[in-house]
Amino acid sequence: MLNKSSLASPPEVIELLKKEELFQEWKKNHTSSYISHFFCPINSELEPLSEWEIGWLNPEDGKITVFALLENQSFAIKPADEVFKDKNTKIEELNLEKVKVSVEKVQKTANESKILHFPTEILGNGFIILQTLNEVVQWNVSFITKTLKFANLKINAETGELFSHNVISFMETHKGKKAQPLQQN
Repeated sequence: MLNKSSLASPPEVIELLKKEELFQEWKKNHTSSYISHFFCPINSELEPLSEWEIGWLNPEDGKITVFALLENQSFAIKPADEVFKDKNTKIEELNLEKVKVSVEKVQKTANESKILHFPTEILGNGFIILQTLNEVVQWNVSFITKTLKFANLKINAETGELFSHNVISFMETHKGKKAQPLQQN
């Protein structure tokens, strides 16, 4: 499924996952868990470096279990782990029915937007996440720059509109301080 420039659509991946015996057995013991995100590492040209990883949040213990799609179309499960988030942030369920914008469209928009909004940054590898934040289903595309900053684009997954772009210093986030965007829209 992985080729140099594209990823499978999230609904296709979920259909594959639901057929997987590993997932079916896990889901029997985690009936209240729900999809929280899709994640994929990318290079600076938005080409995938691996297949999708799908996070399932267990609201009872607040931990996320990740299912990683393998090249042979099967899945590996990663142990449940703590969520990296602010204490007051709620991890929202990802409703795939609201995702109207394809991965290919996101890649095109992000490629055009990174040139426009980050013209002086030298972008390195990053990641793409499909998630719901503040009740907005969104594609979150982030790159780590060569000067240790995060260059981030947020694209509405229903409309395809770029609604946020900013650069945040990695050093500020690493020191545990609240990161302040260096440039933002």
